[in-house]
Amino acid sequence: MASASLSNTLRRSLLIKVISKPAPSREDMASVIELTASKIVEALHAQSMTLYLVEGNDIVFKHVYYSPSLWGDDKVKEAHFKETAAKLLTLKLPMGKGIVGKVIAEGTPRFFRNTATQAPMMLSMAQTTGFDVRSMLTVPLKTNVVIGAIQLLNKEPAIDINCAFSDSDLVLLQEVAEYSASLLQRMQDPKHQLSAEDTAKFIARLTNHPLVTKAEELAIDDNLVEAIGDAIIRREGIFPYKRLSPNSVAVLMANPLDYAKREAFQQATELIIEDIHVGSAPLIESLLKKYFKTDAKAGDGDIDISKVADVISSAYNTEGSSEVSAADLESEDSAPIIQLTNRIIEDAYICGASDIHIEPQEKELIVRYRIDGLCQEKLRLPKQVSNGLVTRLKIMCNLDIAERRLPQDGRIVFKKYTKKNIDIDLRVATGPMNHGEKVVMRILDKTKSTLPLPALGFSEENLTRYRECIRQPYGMILHCGPTGSGKSMTLYSALGEVNTPDVNIQTAEDPIEYTLAGINQMQMSRAIGLTFARALRCYLRMDPDIILVGEIRDEETAQIAVEAALTGHLLVSTLHTNDAPSTIARIGEMGVEPFNISASLVCVCAQRLLRRVCKNCKQPYEPAGREKEIMEKALGWSGQIFKANPQGCPMCNGTGYKGRVGIHELMINNEELTEGINKEVEVAVLKRIAMKNGMKTLHQDSMLKVKMGLTTVEEALSNVPPDLIT
Repeated sequence: MASASLSNTLRRSLLIKVISKPAPSREDMASVIELTASKIVEALHAQSMTLYLVEGNDIVFKHVYYSPSLWGDDKVKEAHFKETAAKLLTLKLPMGKGIVGKVIAEGTPRFFRNTATQAPMMLSMAQTTGFDVRSMLTVPLKTNVVIGAIQLLNKEPAIDINCAFSDSDLVLLQEVAEYSASLLQRMQDPKHQLSAEDTAKFIARLTNHPLVTKAEELAIDDNLVEAIGDAIIRREGIFPYKRLSPNSVAVLMANPLDYAKREAFQQATELIIEDIHVGSAPLIESLLKKYFKTDAKAGDGDIDISKVADVISSAYNTEGSSEVSAADLESEDSAPIIQLTNRIIEDAYICGASDIHIEPQEKELIVRYRIDGLCQEKLRLPKQVSNGLVTRLKIMCNLDIAERRLPQDGRIVFKKYTKKNIDIDLRVATGPMNHGEKVVMRILDKTKSTLPLPALGFSEENLTRYRECIRQPYGMILHCGPTGSGKSMTLYSALGEVNTPDVNIQTAEDPIEYTLAGINQMQMSRAIGLTFARALRCYLRMDPDIILVGEIRDEETAQIAVEAALTGHLLVSTLHTNDAPSTIARIGEMGVEPFNISASLVCVCAQRLLRRVCKNCKQPYEPAGREKEIMEKALGWSGQIFKANPQGCPMCNGTGYKGRVGIHELMINNEELTEGINKEVEVAVLKRIAMKNGMKTLHQDSMLKVKMGLTTVEEALSNVPPDLIT
């Protein structure tokens, strides 16, 4: 039963993904028909189900289902029914003829029972179908036009001894037919769009959760909403409206099957979601605006930040007020410069930024956020603000405010400086530039949980092979790529999969980006001599099973890491190299002997993060010329792909892209590769060996993501050039 339940959930998840697509393709139609049919059979326990669609002047069979209860253990009967189903799928019916034809022509349902008046008709049906028909439901697939019909024969005898459907079954089937018709017509006709309310209604039906269409239908606990705060609600898209117990709540969600968001909400609030109602995204947004009028403006950034900036500008433009003293910054919580600092950090967090750049220029100060891997300018301030803002940030992370000539590193625990429910740390780096000190802050969200491995963008083949690698008893697993390519997240996700009570996992990190339960994490501190090498030596005496080293950046760390991998430990770490094969050469340059590399290495995974093309406004097209050549060379395939909309939409802030997806190059060690490493062959030769043994290059994986409609050719090629080796 558990596996069946899981399968049903998976099917519903797939259907919701199709429903949520801005422009489902005709290829999705078969999936929707199959998923909808399975939903009907499960809900109504039908012995037979047929779905018909209108094509031109004909009615065609699109899906035929027969229950195993029709043949039991009789293999001959089973073969007969399967043959019948296959034959029906090739047939066409004339419009207006028979029960199905009349239902489609008239747009009204038909319900037949095995009564005295309808017995002759049921007998005729039995001769056609090859089994005793006792009850029949036929409903039209109807929107503004009728596009087909669904017909059910007999309820399972195990559910109803008379095999009879009820009036409530008819109502349920009509509801399913209603949303199926809208979805199918949307695939046949791109102009037929679903409203947010319709989408919410369909999702509620699919997930068996109650639907809420108006805020008045909920008895909202104002204190609960205020306690949780807008930051978590906005980020996860989950609106808590009622406390069911001290540790559980009822919530409103657009998609109850989004388990990642549910888990993130529960971790951030330490509250269990026990009851879910489905609401449209606009309804949830309207509730946010209602309950967080002031904070929403602050979170949206432009209005509130600009107001604070205007106050500061007028203050600095007044004669004799070109500086703000450090004492004022420490003591005056209402000072405009303090408000501005907090607003910048809060706004960046709400916008989903990974980094904040504060950059002094010749005549002004520019504030930029890095969102989805690209820097976006957010604010321009008077040059005079620079010293005050940098000083405030230095005070927040206990740096020397008098030292402006040397770089400094620090950390801000933001919870100390805000009354909002935003639990983040910021890794701060300052450096002297030609027009003043620049500050870059990396946002470390303490409430953010690691993603499961399947959510990181691994192809099915790579995911299977990578999971085998992380379950090896010993050896070295290396991740390589530039800063911000998702290496740490992948390592954390991998550790999350193998983290069980019988495994001792030790990590040495700089900084600790995510706190994982059940894992022993150590923060490096160069100031006191606590380096990766020293942490590794310590760990080898602490009975570890798995060791994570944040980065291998010197000869000493590399030597100890290899030693650990050779002595029965699984060691995972990162390097800064461009691709998987060149990692071998990089470790060799650090002084590790080739035979030690080949003996210790399990796999190398090179990765990048590509921007996802916006689901809401992406545009389909057929590649031609150079683009087509690149696709065919990389995948041996060419067909419809997507490009970003130059104008964008509100969902992607006019950029055409929203979110990121990983691409991976997984090089797994084998006999041939070991031989090549020992012979110290060139990187190009190693790459050929790896490709011959099934490695998909970063370029090939990026083109696969293009084929899947997750990103664009432009984005893929701007991150990874085509392979020179074939």
